[in-house]
Amino acid sequence: MEDRELIRRCQHGEKAAFQELISKYHPYVFKFLVKLTGNDQLAEDLTQDIFIKVIRSIDKFEIAGKARFSTYIITMSKNIYIDYLRKEKRSIPIDPLEYDFINDKSVPGFEDSVVNKIYSTDIMDQIEKLTEEQKMAIKLKYIEGLTLKEIGEMLNVEPKTVKSRIHNGMVKLKELLKTRGDLSDREF
Repeated sequence: MEDRELIRRCQHGEKAAFQELISKYHPYVFKFLVKLTGNDQLAEDLTQDIFIKVIRSIDKFEIAGKARFSTYIITMSKNIYIDYLRKEKRSIPIDPLEYDFINDKSVPGFEDSVVNKIYSTDIMDQIEKLTEEQKMAIKLKYIEGLTLKEIGEMLNVEPKTVKSRIHNGMVKLKELLKTRGDLSDREF
């Protein structure tokens, strides 16, 4: 069944439609949150919160609009995760084993020198010093593999803003690593 028809049925209060919507999107939301949180239990708790919010706010989704429900629910997931981080006063965790995000061509030579010289946990420690916006953009781009457009839709900003956040974050990361003495000028 098409999402728009399924949502229309949900908006009319059909319990079976809600069950179908949850069954369809639960794995998608859960997987997204596991990647963000690195914690299955936390991801499941947040996924339940998201679907409670979806049920309560389904009337606000405009069937005739251009937005896809998948974008809507992932944006909601991102917002609930950020709210959780604010409540817990935590920063966005990044798995130390995943350092493929250091692939920004806007900082020439950065990828090879970082990957070859630094343990990923050291890089992650420095990434934690970036702004929340930079960390989120970097993680969504290089770990989640989303496009600038997809990230922009999730964060409600233009793709050029996402690109700027990633670029500025990578420049700052380069500076932080150089300041620590992990990288020298001749490596760039």
